Amino acid sequence: MENRLLKFFAFILVCTFYSCANQSVHSTERNAKKQEILSSLENVSEVNFKNKKNVLLDVRTPEEYAEGHIEGAINIDVKSSDFEEKIAQLDSKKNYYIYCKSGGRARLATEKMQQKGFKKAHNFSDGMSTYKGTVVK
Repeated sequence: MENRLLKFFAFILVCTFYSCANQSVHSTERNAKKQEILSSLENVSEVNFKNKKNVLLDVRTPEEYAEGHIEGAINIDVKSSDFEEKIAQLDSKKNYYIYCKSGGRARLATEKMQQKGFKKAHNFSDGMSTYKGTVVK
């Protein structure tokens, strides 16, 4: 009886370990894919923005935004005095993909959003200065 009980617990332990290891591999793969996408704004089409959980955020000035932006992007100027008020109106549970002209302001906006509790705020490492895709005015 003890032998069978020992085998049962060993089986449970192995199943638990396999399950955790498998989840870790999938999580690592998802993170690698996300980092690949965020390496360049050229990969913006890889994100499904039809899914309302994903939001594209342009943190340049309204003038820069008017000169040309990626379709569907919301404009909130990170340098404006009301930036924090505007982001406070956003749903912090959504995934935010943030861009600017060259990456600096997007990184700043991401940091500010994360400080305010946005766990899924990510910035593209480059920006519109190198983007070759379609823009709207």
